[in-house]
Amino acid sequence: MRPNFYTYSIVSIIILSTIIFAQDNVTSTHTWQQISGNWSVVSDNKESYLRENRGKSFNFDYSPLINVNSLISSNSFSFTSVTHTVALYSPADGATYLTFFAASDYRQFYAVQFTGDSKIIHTVSIIKSDIKDTTLPKQAKGNFIITTLATKEVSLDYGRAYTLSINLQGKTLTAAIDNTRILSHTLNEEPEGGKIGFASKNCIPIIDNLKVLNGKEIVFEDDFSKESIRKIVLQGRKLSPQEVEELKQQKKQK
Repeated sequence: MRPNFYTYSIVSIIILSTIIFAQDNVTSTHTWQQISGNWSVVSDNKESYLRENRGKSFNFDYSPLINVNSLISSNSFSFTSVTHTVALYSPADGATYLTFFAASDYRQFYAVQFTGDSKIIHTVSIIKSDIKDTTLPKQAKGNFIITTLATKEVSLDYGRAYTLSINLQGKTLTAAIDNTRILSHTLNEEPEGGKIGFASKNCIPIIDNLKVLNGKEIVFEDDFSKESIRKIVLQGRKLSPQEVEELKQQKKQK
């Protein structure tokens, strides 16, 4: 069984208690679950797509996916390719977009990341996020580390739709844009299946025509023609220093 996904209240900016964001034993009709931001399925002139409406994100530092505006799939997938279109609008300096995958925790995933300034998208990278110190409780701030595995300078336009393809063959990850391979990296170990999703800050992404394949089998696809996002009201409380220390000791004993 995969670990449950947790999220943290943003009412307090210190250390918060957790609530269960999604449970393995709960059947949900929703395809996606919002972690942060303001995501919606939009129908416009007979077209439909996924859009993040806020742009600005808030750095609460509990995980890289809570520091940005992010949306995650309700189910996990083993895959050999993930493909979708993406266009970025309303950019500001530090514009960032991620398609993440093989996620088993809000701090543990791989991603293809676009970064740019206010004029162009100038870098595409393959990154990995992992837990920094496994003895700390999940509520600990900044307890993750992001490693850039491969990077390439590019010149991509805002407001233009690109087809992003992420392929996994054994331990080798490749990223292609409009069928042209941009990056390739061989991992130390083959990723297990996990959840997939999208994340952004300082820009407005529009995403469409998602397709996930495992070999020749389509294991998941979404044209975003139906509202499918579960949004959760977060609740929480501050943990006392004693509670934090108790959680840390419990983690060490496991």
